[in-house]
Amino acid sequence: MRFVKTSVPPGRFRRRGLRIPLSMLMYMATAPAAMAAAASPDVASAPPAASTAAPTELPAVAVQAAALADPTAGYRPRTSETASGIATKISDIPQSVAVVSSSVMQDQQARTLDDVLGNVSGITQTNTLGGTRDAFIKRGFGSNDDGSILVDGMRSPTLHNYLATIDRVEVLKGPASLLYGIQEPGGVINLITRKPEDTFHGSVSANYTSHRGSGTSFDLTGPIGEAGQVAGGTLAFRLTGEYNTARYWRSFGRQRDALIAPSLSWHDANTSIDVSYQYVDYTTPFDRGTVLVNGHPDDALRYTRYEEAWAQNSGEQETLRAKIEHRFSDEWRVRATYGWSRDRYDQYITRATAFNSKTGIMSRSSDANLQRNDSDEIATVGVLGNLKLGGMRHELYVGGEYERQRSFRGDTIRGKAVSGFDLFDPVYGQLSPGGTPSATQSDSLSKVHTYSVVTQDTVHLTDRLIAVGGLRWENWQQLSGVGRPFVIAGHSHGQVWLPQFGLVYRLTPALSAYANFSKSFVPNVATQVSEPLAPERGRVYETGLKFDAHGITGTLAVYQIDKNNVAVTVGDTTETVGSARSCGIELDVAGRVTQHVSVIGSYAYTNATDRDNGTRLVNAARHTGSVFAVYDTMLPYLPGQWRFGGGARLVSKRPGDTANSFTLPGYVVADLFAAYDTKIGKIPTHVQLNVKNVFDKTYYPSSNSNLIIAVGEARLVMLNTTFSF
Repeated sequence: MRFVKTSVPPGRFRRRGLRIPLSMLMYMATAPAAMAAAASPDVASAPPAASTAAPTELPAVAVQAAALADPTAGYRPRTSETASGIATKISDIPQSVAVVSSSVMQDQQARTLDDVLGNVSGITQTNTLGGTRDAFIKRGFGSNDDGSILVDGMRSPTLHNYLATIDRVEVLKGPASLLYGIQEPGGVINLITRKPEDTFHGSVSANYTSHRGSGTSFDLTGPIGEAGQVAGGTLAFRLTGEYNTARYWRSFGRQRDALIAPSLSWHDANTSIDVSYQYVDYTTPFDRGTVLVNGHPDDALRYTRYEEAWAQNSGEQETLRAKIEHRFSDEWRVRATYGWSRDRYDQYITRATAFNSKTGIMSRSSDANLQRNDSDEIATVGVLGNLKLGGMRHELYVGGEYERQRSFRGDTIRGKAVSGFDLFDPVYGQLSPGGTPSATQSDSLSKVHTYSVVTQDTVHLTDRLIAVGGLRWENWQQLSGVGRPFVIAGHSHGQVWLPQFGLVYRLTPALSAYANFSKSFVPNVATQVSEPLAPERGRVYETGLKFDAHGITGTLAVYQIDKNNVAVTVGDTTETVGSARSCGIELDVAGRVTQHVSVIGSYAYTNATDRDNGTRLVNAARHTGSVFAVYDTMLPYLPGQWRFGGGARLVSKRPGDTANSFTLPGYVVADLFAAYDTKIGKIPTHVQLNVKNVFDKTYYPSSNSNLIIAVGEARLVMLNTTFSF
């Protein structure tokens, strides 16, 4: 179910473009660091002046500390914090978890979440709202505003998530409502950000693409002040920024984004505090893709847009996150988090309303969604215990949560259809942007407030058997409406109990079996309904095997998901009907095969259907798969390290709309890359060449109707150079 979330601001927001200031800031931040690295790459503080006092011999102090394992090692995932809120070995989690590491993202030069999630089983793209939204189906379920994308465990309401600050992406399969409340039963996607570090280092990068694109970025981190001497602790910073611009790869258009993200981290022996902020200013073409011609997409229209040049999406994102954690003893600690995100944007849309396949004549309208303002605010507080009870070790969490989702659309323009546009021989400029706002469709608003209590316990019953159980009580309220004057369409509330239970049994040191059961729920929110909508409810049964040895981590899962009160929209009215079911098998593997070869791969069989009429769910492919491998080596007579790699991803044919009236063809897309690490002087330098869609395959990743079919990007060549210090 896709529901619109909106919130009413006091008035139109003022655009505060940061194009010049951000680019200047990036230059100011990167240039001195790069010059300093070139002049003196081995930066060190001057030694203290010699003392005239007689040396004093201090007693030796022995220090013992157990370092936490890094969450990933190259391609191989070791731990995940998405399933329980704390770092847990993948093999000890009774759910399917897939992790895409920073090494994979760098080798693939991932630019979007689509690039990243192509490595994970059971995920396909769905309606991206003209290419402006991250939108994914997980195990057959999901939409472009389902709230399943998290950043550091907090819901992200932003249209598009940028990867400049992201260290890795964790995908938790199946219902995740125990920890994350309102969620579809297919799973959540958690983007884990890079944190400030106590040792100074940084990098500066420049990139160029064959689509006349260029960009620059920087990432700096290090201590502020002396270790242990800032308010009795250690303070560190991180500052990340990027600026990218490119010609849109289809007929016309321009993409641009500028990001700045400062963060601070302070810690002493018992307390840690993390605060981060991110600001993004962006503009991207609003491109609904292509249309069916005689019942099929026409590859000859690959580059032809039916939008006008003014069809674009422009906005500003802001995100603030904070976390404080205090340890009372070796057994108990308390954690509090706060997250706030907002995406304010304007959309100008050229909407296709009808198309004649024989003549090529299309009717279009000039539409717009203005003063869009999507926001989310969440606060949690909880106690974590690591203790022994009844001779068994317990990892306990008890906490509370408040969340407010709010979304608003101000002026809503729906122009009259104008015929005469020839898609086979397009002449642009005949349709003007803007128009008169519709009183009945403007000021669309929806709000969802929730209050929750969560408890979860991980019990190590024996050395081989782990049980995980939890329960969430959630009180929810939702309001939705539209119009000038404002008319409430739905106003409901309720409470729900959401249980989850799982078992992991270690068959051998390398092989574990697991099983779980859990539930999910989503309030159905829509501005035009025939009657108040009951919430969607999901239930999942899952079992599988996990392998973790010899440098490889893998999960094989078998599952069944049932969802009731599925909402559908017919015309302008939304109502709940029947149920849907998804059954499938998934395999995810990642790690180092040999000393020189690393690989990440996946396969999924997904059978997702509407149980009432037997139709398949839109955009849900029965078969998806991917493999990507890298070989690193040294070459004779050339100093430095080389990496060569490539792979392919497969998506089978799938329904293009809810009625299954047409089918999108399956596709295979291949990528290649080569990278070289060396030193220029004493500056570590990384040069990388990527070729995406090597064979220039024409493909269609998702669809919403016969007039809205997304077109996959053509061959793209990327050259990136990074200087580290």
